[in-house]
Amino acid sequence: MKLSNDLHLPLTPLNGALSFGVFDSANANALSENYSDDVLIRLEHKSISCGHILSPVQDTTMIIDLINTLYRFENNHELFITVVADKDTKYRQKNIENLLYTAGFHLEASEWFTRKYHLLTDSRPFATTTFRKIKHTGHNLVQMSNLLKERDLHMDMLREFSCRSDAHVYRYVFAQTYIRPGDKVLDCACGLGYGSYLLASNESARFVQAVDICEDSISYANQIYGNEHLNYAVLDIDEYANTDICEFDLITSFETIEHVKDYHSFFKLCLKSLKPDGRVIASVPYLWVDETGKDPNPYHFHEFDWQKFKALFLDYGFVIEARYHQSAPGGFKLPKAPRKFEKIDVDKNENDTEWLIIVATPDLTHPLWQDQQRVSYENPEYSMENLPKYLDFENGYDNPWLHRQIVQVGQRIEDQKIRNQYVSKLLSVTDCDTLMLRTVQGYALDSKDIDTTSQWISEVKTILMSKNSNQIRQNPFTLRWFISLSFLLAKQLYEVGSFKEAKQFFVKLLAEDCNSFCPILCIKSIESEYYLAKIALYQHDKEIARQHLVSGKKLIFEANSKFQQVTASGEDLVAAFLWPEMADLHDAGALLNQVLISIDSGARIPSILRQAEKLENNKRFGLFNLLQKYRSSDELTEQNEMLLVAKSLVNKLVIKVIDCNEFSTLYIWGTGIVAKEVFKQLTSKQIEVAGFVDTNTSFGQFYLEKPVIKPDQIDVMKIDLLVLTSVGSSDKIAESIPASIQCVYVA
Repeated sequence: MKLSNDLHLPLTPLNGALSFGVFDSANANALSENYSDDVLIRLEHKSISCGHILSPVQDTTMIIDLINTLYRFENNHELFITVVADKDTKYRQKNIENLLYTAGFHLEASEWFTRKYHLLTDSRPFATTTFRKIKHTGHNLVQMSNLLKERDLHMDMLREFSCRSDAHVYRYVFAQTYIRPGDKVLDCACGLGYGSYLLASNESARFVQAVDICEDSISYANQIYGNEHLNYAVLDIDEYANTDICEFDLITSFETIEHVKDYHSFFKLCLKSLKPDGRVIASVPYLWVDETGKDPNPYHFHEFDWQKFKALFLDYGFVIEARYHQSAPGGFKLPKAPRKFEKIDVDKNENDTEWLIIVATPDLTHPLWQDQQRVSYENPEYSMENLPKYLDFENGYDNPWLHRQIVQVGQRIEDQKIRNQYVSKLLSVTDCDTLMLRTVQGYALDSKDIDTTSQWISEVKTILMSKNSNQIRQNPFTLRWFISLSFLLAKQLYEVGSFKEAKQFFVKLLAEDCNSFCPILCIKSIESEYYLAKIALYQHDKEIARQHLVSGKKLIFEANSKFQQVTASGEDLVAAFLWPEMADLHDAGALLNQVLISIDSGARIPSILRQAEKLENNKRFGLFNLLQKYRSSDELTEQNEMLLVAKSLVNKLVIKVIDCNEFSTLYIWGTGIVAKEVFKQLTSKQIEVAGFVDTNTSFGQFYLEKPVIKPDQIDVMKIDLLVLTSVGSSDKIAESIPASIQCVYVA
């Protein structure tokens, strides 16, 4: 059997075992290119209750017959099968999936983490796919014939191949991307529980609670999908408002509120059980109406267009973060529409589609959310005691609930325009956390909007000048945001040519000790010295510029010393971001040092400034802001600008790979913009990349259609060349890699 290049083979058995099972020695030999011998165990023809079996697609029917003959259900045991694609296979995905569904399997949820909804077709060729055996608990819906009888009302969409099932499942795939580390999730009207199972498959979720009115559905869901992180319970939506359940970080409600007479009950539940920094993700059919203007579905009591759906959320005090439209072939309204899931401007008028999806978070200025903000604060990612001061949001902020809403990258409101509108609203009604809010506001400024920028500069100057040292240092977070806001203001003044005022605020920032908050905050003081050096160069004073560059390097050493202290105390085991963020300081040090070399070489000032600008575009500490700019822009020129940031580093890495001795399996460390560009260049040169390595990945994740593994899996993947794209810390990473693996990186 010749295996395809796009295997999507599991890295480790999903049942927690150390080895995969195969029924045939020939299959074991074929798979030996992907797994070591000790990972593949030949199965004897005796009873099976658990395990993870690998089977070539052409043997699917035979393997199914064997499994069904040998399978013996045991509680708490899990059985999986991965059907492996053949390079020249003529099998269709639909046929293989239906074979497995009929034989009592369901699609493993992690399969959906790699599927691209808009590219799916009913006639697509078969790709390697993993299935899970449905437990023979005796529930009547385990039998497919019984399940199909209820299909019009309830269906387990992980046991059906259709565009309808794709649409329903993908809404959960979309929702799970919003699960933040440690989140507790509530899935309302979960039906047979397949979507809740998918949500719980996201390793970031602490716990998923699913509820539905139907006792039989809940019984099925608990038996088939329930586990220690996922529970199903009976609850009538019409009784939501009168229910006391715990607080959740994320509430999902797909195709729910159109089914109940009083949908206000759902929103009242949110007011009681959604945490103030939580989210709701919900969907409804879009104007499913006939010629009478009513929804012909007998189970639907309401019809929704965008304005009605939007108004409901606004009335209950939500900030609408995002709006999506979804369609699928065979839909009620648009039967010939393709599979599509697209983001639509929240403020755009009605636009025909099959389903509406909304993402919303509480508006903490709204009267309805005032009581909820008084509940005990918890950030589920950092819920332990004795937190470092830079993670003690409860005592650091006036309103800590704002942190995940508007500060924490990757967790906050993603749309910069909507986030900034919310910040402006907060500033209009409160004097709390002003420095933080002004900083967030400042990063959203549009340089083309001169009036707004000028007003922000004027107001922030007044705020900062009113702060004395005692006020700044009385709270660690006051210091943190004073430094960030001072730097942002000074940089804005620098960019408009107000060097005298810019210098004033850079100097004011440097009077504070960033290390007293956290060593990574020192990037602001280091960059301040760099900008002061550039100002001195513009003023034709090389000696002053040199002094600032030397001072900046000294700050890096001081930050390193502090970093050693915090890691010695174990803070990095809580704050995992410390290590990658510290790389920025070393990257900045390389920039300062190179400009210093240029000054000492006697280069002319215009030449030094030109070189400095080129170096800035190849350094990481400018990457994040440009990335945010790129994400918020559709302009091709700004996308190109984003790619140019990493160009120099990418070119160096690719050249080093080309110069390497022979290798067979190449992986790239990282999944950021540099890794992406390295992948593209290597691929264009016919150099195959087998996958990526990332410390924050979870099982089954793919990037650029390649598997992503964790560092501790490097040994089993037979990697012989590893390209390290982590600027500033690659040498440290290389030290941890087995000597048998070549490492390519830029020191």
